[in-house]
Amino acid sequence: MISSLVLFIQKCYSAFLKKLNRLCLKRYFAKKNIECDISKVSFWGDVPHFSVEDECTIQIGDDLIICSGTKMGIDGCQSRINVASGGVLHIGHHVGLTNVSLICRKQIFIGDYVNIGAGCLIMDSNFHSLDWRDRLDRSVDIKKCLNEPVYIGNAAFIGARCIVCKGVSIGEHSIIAAGSVVVCDVPANEVWGGNPARFIKKVI
Repeated sequence: MISSLVLFIQKCYSAFLKKLNRLCLKRYFAKKNIECDISKVSFWGDVPHFSVEDECTIQIGDDLIICSGTKMGIDGCQSRINVASGGVLHIGHHVGLTNVSLICRKQIFIGDYVNIGAGCLIMDSNFHSLDWRDRLDRSVDIKKCLNEPVYIGNAAFIGARCIVCKGVSIGEHSIIAAGSVVVCDVPANEVWGGNPARFIKKVI
């Protein structure tokens, strides 16, 4: 009897926190002048950490599920979404994300019916210059970083703990095997895996 009461209180408290976090997130977006309908998003577990700058764009489709926190996925991390000033993050309809980090400096486009597994990192920047001379001056190093859009096509599936690097395009229906590092374009209807990710077979 007591244990049932404790579980009921925990459930009510968790629901209250989710509503409070959703309200805070809505106000946070409003303060940043970002038009984004959070009501379309289902948060499973904890509410993800959002860090967005002024003059960025966030577009979210219907039926987005973001799983986040120690009770979600296999890695126990928190989903994290970071969009810099001028960045454009597009997430399509019926997308599922679990403890994912999205780091958007320029543009990240995620199509419809995409699933992205636990612990994945998707970034459209290398954050530092590729010229070692620039790295001798930290301000120059950061200023000369390269930002290139990332595109993930409809119904693609990215396995757990993958890294998708800047400038990469993943075609529709394609599958990226768990633990892969994607550094070049993946055509539609193919399975890729490894570090760096390479072609494995066609999607049947």
